[in-house]
Amino acid sequence: MCGLGLLVGGCLFKSAPVQARHFILTPVPPAEHALAATSQTPAIDVGFVKMPSYLLRESMVIRKSASEFEVIDDATWAEQLDEGFRRVLQDNLSSLLASGQGHLSATGRSEARLRLSVDVEQFDVDTQGRGTLVANWRLTEPGADSPLKMDEAHLTRSGPAPHGNPQAVAITLSGLIGEFSRQVAAAVPRSAGEAKP
Repeated sequence: MCGLGLLVGGCLFKSAPVQARHFILTPVPPAEHALAATSQTPAIDVGFVKMPSYLLRESMVIRKSASEFEVIDDATWAEQLDEGFRRVLQDNLSSLLASGQGHLSATGRSEARLRLSVDVEQFDVDTQGRGTLVANWRLTEPGADSPLKMDEAHLTRSGPAPHGNPQAVAITLSGLIGEFSRQVAAAVPRSAGEAKP
């Protein structure tokens, strides 16, 4: 009887392993792009995207306070977050400026005339679903000693609470990259020879 009880207890009440879900960041749909480029709009190549180490992990994190994060063990990024940020930003800028940014030539070298570098300080969603992106960025021309444009983005976006809904984190963060893309695109000079402000 004891053996049967242990066997039944072990089999019937054994919890099934939780299957992890994998997410990626996504570009803004083309219909949402509101800016129009001219034929003189310089192309942009997104260079490095630097992120804080707390974001360079597979598991998603939720900000609980200024100094505490909660890891969502059953929700992971399908690609490294800095790589996903760079990919989506490149796609968004290509659509916003419609000038073929970031495409490689037959020799494998980028034909972009401007290079964008981004230093992300914060990029997360809190327990209430509010996403925050704080980043410094700069545009440089090939061979230039000083940036053509540089600025800081401090963006927030409200979304669904992420508990029990990790997809909300990916959606909110993707939306923040969309807003950031529009900020950068609006600052791009309309021609390669346009003077600095």
